[in-house]
Amino acid sequence: MNKHQPLVDEAALRNTIHQLNLDDLQKDRLINRWLHYVVWWDARARASKWKHHTLRSIVVAGGAAIPALVSVHVSEPERAANLHIVTVVLSLLVAISAGLEGLFGFGEIWREKRAAAEILKVQGWRFFQLIKPFAGMTHTQAYPDFADAVETMIEHEVKDYLVAVQGDVPSPNSAIPAAVSKAVIDTEGASTQG
Repeated sequence: MNKHQPLVDEAALRNTIHQLNLDDLQKDRLINRWLHYVVWWDARARASKWKHHTLRSIVVAGGAAIPALVSVHVSEPERAANLHIVTVVLSLLVAISAGLEGLFGFGEIWREKRAAAEILKVQGWRFFQLIKPFAGMTHTQAYPDFADAVETMIEHEVKDYLVAVQGDVPSPNSAIPAAVSKAVIDTEGASTQG
């Protein structure tokens, strides 16, 4: 039987990190920052995919069944009443499922978080294997560039999320908590100065 392989194997990634020629603090940061986000975004993607497919399946199956149920002619009053109740309940399920998908956008979250997890994971494998852009360096030499690339990716993902939720890039006067806005602004300033 073909067992489904996960896209993110946390134990295998931890093992790979522990085999790198890095000091314990750098390994700890890799696990607590890079691996944490890879696992978190993978979990969000998987949960959102399940919710999206479940809600869309209800809409598709119910949407196909409702016209058939409405067109059925039943002469017996009790059966006609039961059929009417089933049709109304199914119509409500379809409407609620479509509304929840529209409100929460699970399909979009699934695609966005899957892409974020995969891009971050690819960057990690580039670092582990010391291939472009880390070619010709040791893990110790490449670590600062890798950490900077990871933080940049996380920053962009957070900004994209804030734009989606708020509708605009964060500003100091926005409704976003001041500490979050300040952190984003400080990182932008530091990256242009360095």
